[in-house]
Amino acid sequence: MTMKVSKKNILKIVIVLVIAFVVFNVFNYLSGFVYVLWDINKGNQRLTRLICETDYQALLKACRELSRRVTTGDLEPNQYRVRLDPHPEASSFPQEILDLKPTFVRLYKDRKVRIELHGGFLNYGVTAYPEDYQYDPNLHYNEKQLIPGLWYYDDDYRDKNPKHQKRIDALIQKGKMRQIEENVPSVSDGNNDP
Repeated sequence: MTMKVSKKNILKIVIVLVIAFVVFNVFNYLSGFVYVLWDINKGNQRLTRLICETDYQALLKACRELSRRVTTGDLEPNQYRVRLDPHPEASSFPQEILDLKPTFVRLYKDRKVRIELHGGFLNYGVTAYPEDYQYDPNLHYNEKQLIPGLWYYDDDYRDKNPKHQKRIDALIQKGKMRQIEENVPSVSDGNNDP
C-alpha cells in the first residue's frame, strides 16, 4: 500500500516545521535574554557581597588554605567549577569561598588562587597571593588591592571605564570602612605589595 503525498500536504508540513522552528528560536532567544538580565542582577549582588560584606582577612586565609593544599598535593593546580556543574573537590573548599558562590576557583602552580565570580562579559573576582609571592604590578594592571595579598580584578576596571572605576572604588572604600568599624584586623589602604 503506497500513499500519495500531494504538494499541498508537503507545503503544510513545511509551513508547520518553519513555524515550529521560529517559535522555538524566539523562545530560546527570549529565555536567554531573561537569564542574562537575571544573572546581571545576581552578579551585582555577588559583587556587593564580595566587596562590601566579605571579611577580606578571612577570605585571604581561606585562599591560602587552598594554596597550602596545592603545595601538599591534596589538590591539583586546576580550575574548579563551583556554582554550575560543581567539581567534586569544590565541596571541600573553605566556607568563606563557597559563600561567595563563585563560578569557579582556579588554583595555580605558583600557589596563587583566583576566585571568579562572573566570567564572560562581566569578568571579575579576587586573586589571593601566597605570603612570599613576588608581585609584579606590570603583570597585574587590572587589579585593585583590598588588603595586602588580596586583590580585586575586573575587566571593566582595567579598561579604564571611569564610571565603573568610581563605583568599584566607592564599594571598596565602603567595604574597608565596614571592616574598620567591625574591628577586622589588617584592613588598610595598603600599597602595591600583595
